[in-house]
Amino acid sequence: MIHKTIESHDEYLKIVEQYQDYEAGTYKSMTLQEKMDFFDGVHTNNVPLFDEDGDDMDTSDDYCAIEEDFLKHPEQFSLNNILDFMAMLDDSCYQPSFMDTITKIIHNIVRFYQLDGVVFLLSHLKDVPERGYEYGLFVSIQRLISDESVYSFAKEALSQISSDNRKFVLQILEKSSFPCLEEHGNELELRRKAELEAIAKNATFN
Repeated sequence: MIHKTIESHDEYLKIVEQYQDYEAGTYKSMTLQEKMDFFDGVHTNNVPLFDEDGDDMDTSDDYCAIEEDFLKHPEQFSLNNILDFMAMLDDSCYQPSFMDTITKIIHNIVRFYQLDGVVFLLSHLKDVPERGYEYGLFVSIQRLISDESVYSFAKEALSQISSDNRKFVLQILEKSSFPCLEEHGNELELRRKAELEAIAKNATFN
């Protein structure tokens, strides 16, 4: 997380005042890092989307534009940017869809880099902040499992990551209540989860 979450209403109103003159389209002149800062700022209330009357501000238009750009163009990111998005994860975020979008962005970067992307993700799950475990660990792995184009890389990646990282992935997979799959998983996803568990066990303990 780049910004500390603003929870005070009075402090939020001060920030609204600071953004009164913000104009839609400003994002076009931002660097990638500035866009990422803005993106995280929205999630943490450091960049307001609504004024004191609850009406949309011009920041809302730019947030939507940045979100669409991030989702559609994973090629603009390096693998290390995955760590930046991981740092933004917060399961207690007031708008869960924001966090879901971050996991989609992470997944799209992983998919773009194919095997290297999956290896990087699985090797850095330990870097997910504890406050973001549900989205960063469980949702991220569910996306690997449900994506046909990535799943085969996930199986291969398990043999390429370190033993410690493989054990961590195994701990996630072996959770008795794997939130996403317990609630929404289909038979194929559950079967793939079991297959990854078996591969991770064999690679770790054999």
